[in-house]
Amino acid sequence: VHVEHSRDYLYQKHSSQNRPKIILDSLKRLGQKTPNMKIAPFLLPILAAAVSQDDGFNHPQRLTYTTLTAVNDGKESLLNALSHDGLVSITSIPNFSALKQTVLRHFASCLLDRDATQDQKSVVFQDGTTRRSFAFGKDDIASALKDLPETLSCEAFASSIVPFRSAVDAVVESFARRLSAEMVSSLMQPLLTGARQDERPSSWNTVEEVVAAREYLDHFHSYQKLDEREHKTIEFHVDQGLFLAFAPGMVANSDSRSVAGLSEGFYVRDLGGKEYELIFDECDDLVFMLGDGVNQYINNKLITDDSTKVLYAPPHALTLKTHQDPSLSRVWFGRMILPPQDAFVPSSGDITTFGQIRRDIIQHFATSVDSIMGIGCSSPELQLGLHGVPSISRNLQGHGIDASMCAEDELFCWFRCMPLADHELTITTCSERNLQLQCANPRDQVVPDGQQHGDYFPACTNSTDPVTDYPLIKQQDNLTCPDLWEEFAATDELYDHIADLTVPNGPETHLMWSVTDDNKIKARLVHNDVFGWLAVGFADPNGDHNGMNGGQILLATPFGTENYSPVTGLDNSTEAMIATYVIDANDSSFRHWMDPIETDEAISTVADFETDDCSTAISFESNHINGKEFNINGTDDMIWAGNSIDYYVGYHGPFSRLRFTIDWRSGDVTPYSAPEEEEEGHDEESHGDNTATTSNSVTVDVEDIASGLAKTDGDTSNSMETKETESGASYNAVWIATVIVASFSMFV
Repeated sequence: VHVEHSRDYLYQKHSSQNRPKIILDSLKRLGQKTPNMKIAPFLLPILAAAVSQDDGFNHPQRLTYTTLTAVNDGKESLLNALSHDGLVSITSIPNFSALKQTVLRHFASCLLDRDATQDQKSVVFQDGTTRRSFAFGKDDIASALKDLPETLSCEAFASSIVPFRSAVDAVVESFARRLSAEMVSSLMQPLLTGARQDERPSSWNTVEEVVAAREYLDHFHSYQKLDEREHKTIEFHVDQGLFLAFAPGMVANSDSRSVAGLSEGFYVRDLGGKEYELIFDECDDLVFMLGDGVNQYINNKLITDDSTKVLYAPPHALTLKTHQDPSLSRVWFGRMILPPQDAFVPSSGDITTFGQIRRDIIQHFATSVDSIMGIGCSSPELQLGLHGVPSISRNLQGHGIDASMCAEDELFCWFRCMPLADHELTITTCSERNLQLQCANPRDQVVPDGQQHGDYFPACTNSTDPVTDYPLIKQQDNLTCPDLWEEFAATDELYDHIADLTVPNGPETHLMWSVTDDNKIKARLVHNDVFGWLAVGFADPNGDHNGMNGGQILLATPFGTENYSPVTGLDNSTEAMIATYVIDANDSSFRHWMDPIETDEAISTVADFETDDCSTAISFESNHINGKEFNINGTDDMIWAGNSIDYYVGYHGPFSRLRFTIDWRSGDVTPYSAPEEEEEGHDEESHGDNTATTSNSVTVDVEDIASGLAKTDGDTSNSMETKETESGASYNAVWIATVIVASFSMFV
């Protein structure tokens, strides 16, 4: 029996509840054919697990802690589970079960002590369940514990929480290390980039590096249901953040003396859309469940081929049964792993960091209670915007306006009020055609809230298709391409000057040039990445987007542009080309300036391109581009940019473009620095409609935000009541500063 092959087959072909039966049936048939068959010792634990699960229930896929830490065993144990189910249970963690039971039972009792001595906020869900919570960030444990009363149960909780969190630290680090090892060959790098500050990283290449940034939120919840109402406690939702590590819910007694057993009612939705209850056992020490962060900065970095395994963030819900004994409650612990504070929000055009968003939220909470309430629509259909919260502040919303500010004959689209008349529409055009007026892109993908950057505009369409990424082109081979770069970048030509135009965290890029005897510029731009497109030329001193709009450039594309379509991209049946273009002064998307300039003057520029499936180069010799002459004895304001992601002449990203000033004679090159009043960000300059992966629908629970608690283990609802006193409000004000900083990025 080839165990690994069989396991992979089972993961791909059979749901978790059927796998034990399949294993046992296969062995029975094998035993019938081979009466003298003996079982190898290493198979016994597998069979034991299969037999123990053969109870008609749905159990999580399980991995022992020993296997988790065996990083170099050459297997994809984590990846198989996370791509199929989106979660995995880690078992046999040394001494963890006792630690977990101790901290949770003391927590249940301590929370009741706290509520008896302090006025605290609790949340009541639609089914009558009351939730009490205790949460803190990575460095806030000391201040958080100070707020607890000095009772025996709280002292026991405080003393047990330190070794418990240390154990969680070790398992989370092992999980990240193994997942990174299993995915190392299938992920582009970096996963996230950020603002360079002091000695801290400005890029994160692996899951392990993201987790090593130690941005997380720990939270304990106690749920008590004394009501007979039948309703989901928490509706189906996907958590924000990279992943959640949680201890399955337990039923604890308020006297802190015992744990009555495991709680039921945790439901998941699988890849096929089937919903079922997931049953945990005592062996399930710590469960890892993926959040929507994998869609935001992991899955969109996958190098796709036939063997690629896409991570799955499972929607989940919670339905609690009535506690007949009022001394019982469901207690639960979870740790949400968040992106680093210095990392750029992928959908912000790489100008806004997660840390900036957290500071904006704190500032907003301190100044506007009304808008906090507006955040908590608590609807599963609420689509969060660029930074997770619609229309909160200039930095959060992007341009300081929202849909409520648009006139009747305008539509909020691309973070602005777009006049319908500019798109040959009136307020009745769409309805007269039995269509809806929506914010859409050329591929008929819609953004209901208008909060997406790129090629979006008012359109009449009944489409419900969400925005998706362009198809990824073949990427560099990390094994062979590094060795080919030096040879590609070298040249038989002798150039007088060479300048490094590489952007930090971007592909290596150089410009080589000479001034010829007849006062022409002979140059070669080499770029260490694959050929999506590559361009170089004059910036427009008065152009938007850092001089891009209105720029006069030489653009090389891997296929001809004559049949270009913003729906299908470049026509791959045509030949590669290089030509002169003028970027539209107002509209950045390539469809607005896709026709090359073919005047006699323009085509007199001698230009060519090279590619070797690893790198790309443009070369030219001329005294002008589109009639604009090079200032041979002075300086010119230039730009270069490239795309190695798609064949749609799409967005170049922040690390494959640069505006620079060049002195052709001296060889001095200086990156352009805009005057402060000119700086406007780079978030609208997409050449296409696809600057970022769109997040799943998620719900934001206003009570979670106000008390600094993230939605986990199903902590959202469609309707809830709050209980708060004056002292409770003061308590939550402290949490705004200590907890929301960590928790908000889950909503981004």
